Amino acid sequence: MATPSNPRSSLHSHTSRPDIPKREHRTPDRLRNLLVVIIGEFCGTFMFLLLAFIGAQAALETNNATDPSAPLEPATLLYIAASFGCSVAVNVWVFYRVTGGMFNPAVTLGLLLVRAVSPTNAACIIPTQIVAGIAAAAVVDGLLPGPLQVTNSLGHDMSVAQGLFLEMFLTAQLVLTVYFLAVEKHRATFLAPVGIGISVFIAHLAGTRFTGTSINPARSFGPAVIRGFPGYHWIYWLGPAMGALLSFGVYTLMKRLEYDTANPGQDAADEELAAMESEAKARPDGQSPSATNHLNPMMSPSV
Repeated sequence: MATPSNPRSSLHSHTSRPDIPKREHRTPDRLRNLLVVIIGEFCGTFMFLLLAFIGAQAALETNNATDPSAPLEPATLLYIAASFGCSVAVNVWVFYRVTGGMFNPAVTLGLLLVRAVSPTNAACIIPTQIVAGIAAAAVVDGLLPGPLQVTNSLGHDMSVAQGLFLEMFLTAQLVLTVYFLAVEKHRATFLAPVGIGISVFIAHLAGTRFTGTSINPARSFGPAVIRGFPGYHWIYWLGPAMGALLSFGVYTLMKRLEYDTANPGQDAADEELAAMESEAKARPDGQSPSATNHLNPMMSPSV
């Protein structure tokens, strides 16, 4: 008997044989899948915020021991941004194939708007994320010495309106990252968690001094339950929601304009690119007719 040239393909063919009986679940598939999403979103949101809160707490406690109200030092700001960015990146990477790795009601709203998440799932996921945020804040409060310091608050010279719109733009950057790296399927989709982590990282670098950088209502609500709600807490809900709507508008416009054709060939295989280049050289005008029509076959349908 011949030995397969690719042991991985042999393994895949063995595990996908039709004569292997499929396990029968007592719960209906739809309910079981919903339970998987709820449990996965709780675990992912909890771990993301737990690690991020611990990192931020450590940074804030060492910011300025002589003056707790002193502005954030650059090293402290970088520490906080890295804590949130790295934590969300690793947990999105872990849970991306399980639940989509949302961990954020604003991201869930954005995915709902493009129909990547059903209304039923969204109605279950958002409360799950909020509960996970409360649980993460409570665990950090009980686990570490001293009071919880990771609540969101406006800078002393920031108005409520300024904080609201800053949260909107920071969240819009995050949701656009999710749209173009995770929702749109292309050759770099597997790197979406890295892009999402960098987006969260830069949002914290830009906004922590001014709003504390929420971009995630679950992140703001959890610590507020433990430490108390400021009168302007609502901006940490409305701002991210506005950011999701803004991103949806930009994404929809780009899809309507068929942005795929503006810079063709970005997701083509090497063989396709070589063929397109040869075809372009053969034409008098130097343009390939296939280039103007090249669309990623895995791309999501237009909104």
